Amino acid sequence: MWMFVRQKKNKSGVISVQVIDKSSGKYKVIKTLGSSSSISRVEMLVKEGGHWIKSHLGQAEIDLSGTQDAFDKFISNIQQVTVAGTDLLLGKLFDEIGFFKIKDDLFRKLVLSRLCFPVSKVRTIDYLKKHHGIEIDEDRVYRYLDKLYNKQKDLVQQISYQHTLRILNNQMSIVFYDVTTLYFENWKGNYMKRVPA
Repeated sequence: MWMFVRQKKNKSGVISVQVIDKSSGKYKVIKTLGSSSSISRVEMLVKEGGHWIKSHLGQAEIDLSGTQDAFDKFISNIQQVTVAGTDLLLGKLFDEIGFFKIKDDLFRKLVLSRLCFPVSKVRTIDYLKKHHGIEIDEDRVYRYLDKLYNKQKDLVQQISYQHTLRILNNQMSIVFYDVTTLYFENWKGNYMKRVPA
């Protein structure tokens, strides 16, 4: 468990002192020690909270007072956040399906990015730069998509088909469903509105 003593100022100006657990990622009040508008009483309640944590967990309280400036400085110095789980988990699936046969690293980057962060091509480029430290020119992405369609599409389809057969024990039925004519109807008042999907 990760516990600390929190001082929370109420609307009335009174400060409540609580023991908080943040082990699950969310703040959970474990014990309310009291509240006061007197600074000396609040300091005494904070010490009491520290002793309570130590006696119940055998650990000292983590002192978070005065850490906001250090935290802000730390955050402002972060230049890049790397997302490693994407390549570890989805990259393994990508390889198990057989897409590793497409010998173009950009294909892998675009597919995994699209799965994690399905946005426009421009925002995908931004995502790759911010979260993976990979700088790719927008023109290169568009040129690659032309190459993918003209030269690699058949291989992608073949790999997908073979993988599907493999996981379904060669038992596959295909249903084509046309979604271009879908619509829904919404009744408002005395009239019906037809909205294209």
